[in-house]
Amino acid sequence: MRNKNLLIVTLVLGLIAFAAVRLTREAPKSEAGKQPLVAATLLEGAKSLTIKANNKSVTVEKSADGWTVKEKLSLPADIENRLLPLIRGLQKANNFGQLTANPKRLEKLGLTDTSLTLVGPDGKPTTIQFGKQTEDGLGASARLAGQEFAIRTDFTGYLEGDPLSWVDLNLFVAKPAEIKSIDFLWKDGKASFSRKELGALFDGKEGPAVEDIVMTLATVRAADAVALDDKDVAKAARSSQVKLSLFDGTSATLTFAKLAGTTPNEPGKTFVRVEHSDPKHKANATAKLAAFVAAPWLAEQVPGSLADFKKAQQAPAAEPAATSIQIPGPAPSIITSPEVKIK
Repeated sequence: MRNKNLLIVTLVLGLIAFAAVRLTREAPKSEAGKQPLVAATLLEGAKSLTIKANNKSVTVEKSADGWTVKEKLSLPADIENRLLPLIRGLQKANNFGQLTANPKRLEKLGLTDTSLTLVGPDGKPTTIQFGKQTEDGLGASARLAGQEFAIRTDFTGYLEGDPLSWVDLNLFVAKPAEIKSIDFLWKDGKASFSRKELGALFDGKEGPAVEDIVMTLATVRAADAVALDDKDVAKAARSSQVKLSLFDGTSATLTFAKLAGTTPNEPGKTFVRVEHSDPKHKANATAKLAAFVAAPWLAEQVPGSLADFKKAQQAPAAEPAATSIQIPGPAPSIITSPEVKIK
């Protein structure tokens, strides 16, 4: 009986302690009191977005030419992969009310590390600081400018502060099968290849190799962008030029310029410039704003000379047959265990 009473007292004390903890913690408001985290009119009429995250900052501005990245030479922003997902995430996000006003808890939420500032149609900025995820897993904790407490939100979007990640680095995109012909121009010569019709392979014994090159060049995506007056751009020497002609009558000319590394272990850089036959193509506009650094895999795919191209077409020398060594003496006998059966 004594043990039973002791057990009951222990359970009661445990329940009292649990209730005390629950009462001292600030209970979140119910979903009935939720409201949009960002007003729809602010998102629809936003003039700019500034994101601070990962010790970096980027401002995306809206102009007559569309959305551009301020810190990266005002190049076009990546709408599909960056801006639209963020806007959609903010449109769906809700404010579920106060999370905490406790200074110690606010400090642990990390609200000073990441922020988003929206400038609306009236020119006034609205800043939201984002912190760690709430304990219930609903979404990110946040704090609105001027408020001394944090709020619960269901915002789960990713905020990136690196300006380069916001740039649309696609300079030219086409389906490989839509490319009718390809013309190479090098210092030591030139070469041209074409398809007889849509869906056909390129002519000649070099056809398969040309197919691989076209497959790569059908999407020209830069790795970085620098100012036109960058010293490395001035030093780079033109290595090759490639013209891609499509069945629809348009064409894109790719010019590659290489800069050797300053040390044997440094790979150097390759710059690529894209000029399109359509004056309205975005590649022509961006070429006036910046010089683009080609990704290493893209630069390696394009031969630097006619000699290199021909060398790549040569069949590799056959591997010499392995020479068998005869060991004098009787053939070795194979000893097997009774448990092992050889078929």
